[in-house]
Amino acid sequence: MATMLSKLAIMVLVVTGGHDFERDAFFSLFQGYDDIVFKEVAQPEANKMLESGEAAKYDVIVLYDMWQDITEPQKKAFVKLLEEGKGLVALHHSIASYQEWPEFLKIIGGKFYLNDREEDGVKYAKSGVEFGKQIEVKVNKDHPISYGIDNFTITDETYKGFRVAPDVNVFLTTDDPSSGPQIGWTRTYGKSRVVCIQSGHDSKVYNNPSYREVIQMAIRWAAAPKGLDPLFNGKDLSGWEKVGNAKWTTEDGMLVGQQSEDGGVGELLTEKSHGDFVLFVDYKVAWPANSGVWFRYQNPNKAYQADILEWKDPVCWTGTLYCPGKMFLAMNEDPKLVKKEGWNTFIIYTYGDHVVIFLNDRKVADVHDTTTDSGKIGFQVHAGKEFEKMKITVRNIAIRPL
Repeated sequence: MATMLSKLAIMVLVVTGGHDFERDAFFSLFQGYDDIVFKEVAQPEANKMLESGEAAKYDVIVLYDMWQDITEPQKKAFVKLLEEGKGLVALHHSIASYQEWPEFLKIIGGKFYLNDREEDGVKYAKSGVEFGKQIEVKVNKDHPISYGIDNFTITDETYKGFRVAPDVNVFLTTDDPSSGPQIGWTRTYGKSRVVCIQSGHDSKVYNNPSYREVIQMAIRWAAAPKGLDPLFNGKDLSGWEKVGNAKWTTEDGMLVGQQSEDGGVGELLTEKSHGDFVLFVDYKVAWPANSGVWFRYQNPNKAYQADILEWKDPVCWTGTLYCPGKMFLAMNEDPKLVKKEGWNTFIIYTYGDHVVIFLNDRKVADVHDTTTDSGKIGFQVHAGKEFEKMKITVRNIAIRPL
């Protein structure tokens, strides 16, 4: 289960420099996977690649440097890449990079202070380090990076007193007093999916199987939907079929569905059926809305749907798992998970009778059900005058068969 976001080759640029490390053991973290291909570039050459545009050909940038020098053009190039959606994974001592660049804290969501300093009128003490500490890592299984991974113990260099932004999504923690409590988190910056993992000093942790799994899953999460097979070509509806009279179009490389001018409604479904898979969907809707992502759809009475709605009885929200004839198999009861004015992400996993749904990197459904084991994937425009102005826009839909 924990290897769910993998298929096509993900091109990874590994940035080093400014800090010694055990080279062979570290680079083994990226070896042995048919979907991860990496290249090392040491500083200052890595920042030159940002400015020249050469870094843009990689899907994910992994930071394992501890570097301070960065020019204004390099900063602008770095931010531009992230605004366009480049995946980023920051490991261990990279949290101490760019002490004089405030934006870097906003990018990775954390900062280790090399010296006492004041920022925005707040005084921060120099962060602390302890070596060779054995700590228990507690895993949040509601996050797609760490779903399926149990708590584990590592021996590592720990940091204490580092800063963590309040809006990050934490998936790894520890209670050990030698460390800050939050040691793994994600966030978005621009269109970029960003991961920061504090752990990772030497071979004692590199060789830990659970840590290795976290790193590969972090890369896949940051890369998504890269590494998956696109279902929509961004140009036309090739590979899709309309059911009903809803209006389905392509606009600016995105898929758009809404009621037709005369109130027509219906579905847009893939021509092919899919059984066991990981499905990645980026979408937004104009509210009020009643829509959803169909999967394992055989007919209107035999299918599953990751709902996009606000339901009154029983009260539930987008991310609820609907099954015709059985109603809701699992309900999202937290409206704060839904970004009503922006882009949302579904990651849907099916394997045998197991169905798991993540909405914006929070698990909202985890059930076993045998209603259908395969079928089509698609989207719905629901009937109702109250939804006549609803519009669902999909910018990414990609799949990995399992």
